[in-house]
Amino acid sequence: MAKDKIYQQVAAFLRKNIASGTLKVGDAIYSENLLCEKLGVSRTSVRRAIRMMVDENILVSHQGKGTFVRSNGKGIIHGTLGMLNLYTRVLQYDITDSYYSDIIYGAEAATRERELDFSLFSKEFHTESEARKLFSKLKYDGVIVDGAFQMDSGKYNFLSDIFPNLVYVDGNPEECSQPVAAPDAEKGFTGLIELAVKRSGPIFFVGQESTSLFRWKKECFFRAAEKAGVDFTYIDYSKNIKNDIFDQLFHIHGDYNPLIHETVKRIAVPGNVGGTIIATCDYTAVKTMSSLVRLGYSIPRDFAVCGFGGIGFSSYTVPALTTVKVDSSSLSRIAVDMLLAKIENREIPSGLLDVGVIKRDSL
Repeated sequence: MAKDKIYQQVAAFLRKNIASGTLKVGDAIYSENLLCEKLGVSRTSVRRAIRMMVDENILVSHQGKGTFVRSNGKGIIHGTLGMLNLYTRVLQYDITDSYYSDIIYGAEAATRERELDFSLFSKEFHTESEARKLFSKLKYDGVIVDGAFQMDSGKYNFLSDIFPNLVYVDGNPEECSQPVAAPDAEKGFTGLIELAVKRSGPIFFVGQESTSLFRWKKECFFRAAEKAGVDFTYIDYSKNIKNDIFDQLFHIHGDYNPLIHETVKRIAVPGNVGGTIIATCDYTAVKTMSSLVRLGYSIPRDFAVCGFGGIGFSSYTVPALTTVKVDSSSLSRIAVDMLLAKIENREIPSGLLDVGVIKRDSL
């Protein structure tokens, strides 16, 4: 073993003895002389290993008394939960859209209520080696990872190797081997479908499948429609668009998006008047309403429109948007509960967040 790795060998030896129960919590560890003799290493390597394990809160040193086992490595050691979040780089306080900031604030509040520290990490990284370098000095007992890291299937799977205690928030439970906190989208869409059926007319579901979260919503809508026994038309406005081009168009700000507009043009024909368009999120719904108005249609007289998310601006649109309310702060609190259960080796609770429909003038 390389010279600069010998201290890690010493630490591994101590961890193995702690894990096996040979050294129990509260026990004094072996003397420096015994470790040097037993492992054939220098006193410098032994001391470095001990310092590292003290920093990790696995060992504790008392001057004049010795070094003792503080933790067996299971459960809370560092007293800190972390969050990996992509959106904090562009977050601003905005009463019309606090969805993503509420995820952060909810996780922080739930963590601190348990007298633990909360640490937010928002730097960009793209490869495993880059991530390991960035995370090498972080002392987290576990991390909550924003569902945005599921955008490219498999791209960030290495995160579970870096952080064994990991839970996703606002992600897709069906595409992840780790626990995921997600809105009960099937229940939300069931409520919207029930309202659409009362209105009569054809039902359309408008979405896209470039991200794991939107694929989750699509599957939930399909299940809700099947259980309700209703027919609908699904239109993927990202279909046949290359990913790099789609990403540029998807993030267009304002109430207009050319991809959604072309989709709406296919729906907004005289034979479909009276129908209901259910969008995969509030952003898509608002752009759908804008396109309908541009095409000369009235909402909800000609077409009803519904969204998903309950984002603040949904109440300011004209007409106000009917939507599924998702309490994103509660969503991240569920993620904290799941993470702590995983850290403490308890049964992990359900990750589904209850949702409700807010009926407004767009339907």
